[in-house]
Amino acid sequence: MPTLTIEPLEPDERVRLRGTQGGGLLLLALAFAFPAIPVGCAFLTHPMPYPLMTLAGIVLIIATACLIVYLFYRWSEHKVSLDLKANRKLVLDTTIARLDERYFRGISSYYLNVADDGPEVPRRRFQIDKPVYDQLRNGERIRLAFVPISGRVLEIESAAGRHLI
Repeated sequence: MPTLTIEPLEPDERVRLRGTQGGGLLLLALAFAFPAIPVGCAFLTHPMPYPLMTLAGIVLIIATACLIVYLFYRWSEHKVSLDLKANRKLVLDTTIARLDERYFRGISSYYLNVADDGPEVPRRRFQIDKPVYDQLRNGERIRLAFVPISGRVLEIESAAGRHLI
């Protein structure tokens, strides 16, 4: 049976969560560059009967992409701020059901699936870092601390040691 307890956030965990709120300017720059490059190349290589209308379309596409990325960023930041306001973490003593590695366009993501399910376990899948993924094994007993709203894992404690994320 899983054991789920609620504990207050420790000061170092609050600092780590606050550190995940920054970095919006980099995302905004990437959102600007991503559509600008292919659309700009198409604009330069194909003759257009109305170049000003085409230029307005390029600006509209870039502005829309910037707005979408900015809204995703604000939504993620809002979830973290709700976790900080709640000032609590959930601690789950459970068993690892499966460790997953997923590839998408050359980027690896590492996930931990817990064996227990039921109404007392709010999530069954957690994203973890590669060094932690390499040290854990299927079927191992762990103590997993995470925040409930954003689902970020704060700490994993196993027989191999304590891993801060």
